[in-house]
Amino acid sequence: MKNSLFTHWLVTCLVSIVFSTTGFAEPADVANQRKVDEEENVQQKAREKYAGIWRIETIASKGNTSEPDKRIVFDNKTDGTWTLFIDDKEFSSGTNSFGPISEPKEIDISITGGEGQGKVLQGIYELEESIQRLCFRGGAGSRPDSFESFYGDESVVVTFVRE
Repeated sequence: MKNSLFTHWLVTCLVSIVFSTTGFAEPADVANQRKVDEEENVQQKAREKYAGIWRIETIASKGNTSEPDKRIVFDNKTDGTWTLFIDDKEFSSGTNSFGPISEPKEIDISITGGEGQGKVLQGIYELEESIQRLCFRGGAGSRPDSFESFYGDESVVVTFVRE
């Protein structure tokens, strides 16, 4: 009896130690769904911060910075969709997906309608209350890692102001 009491106590202690350090394993489908939910929550928070009407103030390309000669506005929705207007006429539309925990923050811009349809631009962004900067490379370029545009480089840096 003494031996079985000791064995019971030892097993209880071992089980307690194992579960306190590793936790109870949850099924893979539950763990995967939790990961998907967390990612969607991060995406939604980024979409909400990015949402609103943003007017392009400056565009830097190949080392030159200029102001657009037309009124160019992006209307970003909280569902991740956007519409680009030039002089109040719809020009193109698409969706954004965000990597807001990357440094710098990442954005993928998918053009699903209008001019540029089918293209996906990989970029970086930074966002303050009323100013936003976006940098991407034209063509098939890779994601930039800084907000700079040099002669001979395909990077485009766009500065927006919130309207």
